[in-house]
Amino acid sequence: MKKGKGKWKDLRHHKNDKNKNINSEFLFYRARIDEIDRKILSLLDERAKLALKIYDIKRKNDISVFDPIREDEKIKWAYENVFYFPPQSAASVFVEIFSGTRKLWGDIRVSYLGPEGSFSHEVGISVFGSSVILIPSRDIEEVFRSVSAGDADYGVVPIENSRDGLVGETLDALMSYDTSIVYEVSFPISFAFLSNVQLDKVKRIYSHPKAIAQCSRWIKENLHHAEIIYTSSTSEGARLASEDERAGAIASEKVAEIFKIKVLEKNIQDSHGERTDFIIISKFAKGDREISAALWKSLETGKDKKMSLCFSVIDRPGALFHALEPLAKRKINMKKIHSRPDRVTKRYNFFIEIECARGKNIDEALSEMGERVLFMKIFGEYPYRKM
Repeated sequence: MKKGKGKWKDLRHHKNDKNKNINSEFLFYRARIDEIDRKILSLLDERAKLALKIYDIKRKNDISVFDPIREDEKIKWAYENVFYFPPQSAASVFVEIFSGTRKLWGDIRVSYLGPEGSFSHEVGISVFGSSVILIPSRDIEEVFRSVSAGDADYGVVPIENSRDGLVGETLDALMSYDTSIVYEVSFPISFAFLSNVQLDKVKRIYSHPKAIAQCSRWIKENLHHAEIIYTSSTSEGARLASEDERAGAIASEKVAEIFKIKVLEKNIQDSHGERTDFIIISKFAKGDREISAALWKSLETGKDKKMSLCFSVIDRPGALFHALEPLAKRKINMKKIHSRPDRVTKRYNFFIEIECARGKNIDEALSEMGERVLFMKIFGEYPYRKM
């Protein structure tokens, strides 16, 4: 018995020694992390001081605080240059660094197609970070109106869906308001069915028409008997469904937490891998054109940069070919073209998107195009990012 107790005592001593070694090692690495964290904070402060000097230059030269070209390049750099840290998390860290730094300039107001929880709201946070004032708008035109009137500094609206194509309301607003596209992001779209009642008790479905169309197969298979009620956004549909004891909504999963509504089904869209392109709009400051051109030339490649514009031609054979010929002559790639009747003239306008690759004389081509069309409006020259 004594011998057995002695062995037990030795084992306890061995276990205590092992715990001491583990604790010592644990505390050593934690102390190293604390040291690195202090350096990170110190460097953030140092970075903020330099940013203030840049902001002073921007104010004197009427240059916008949000620099999508610079930020886009930096985010891609962060994504591609980490080894242990998750790339997407590294990109998100830099989004928040930019967001917090812009706060030194002042409160940045961003209008989006709302309410809270909409895909436009998610995109707004993904692009601008959390240190901004996000302002929900009832419809796309209200976003444009807010930016044009100066009530918001930037706006976030959808422009194209991978399934249903271009958003007509956005195209009309681009024509009607004095705003520019400064950035475009491609955002993955997935839908869930939200309701606080069992699926077989749902009598009404609230959602945006685009979301209803993108989930039509699931609706036919599961709720073909339900009444469809269209709303201005998916998040507005979720809000209404949370107040209706016999209803459900089609929206993103993230909306469920906001409106205290349960997720009954996930990924109910007809096809997976769907994306929506969103544009960031602003009133172009006087100094932005010059600084953007300078930064553009410093970039290694222009393959991810775009320009969008609209024009109209006289109604006769060959007029469209004649208008686009200056692009073809210079081997400028046209990514898309879309025709839409003008709300005022009733004449068809052509919306096109071109690549802004280095070595291509875009200005020369546009000047020649301008001489061949009835009118032309350039919406912007901007970077594009797939999220």
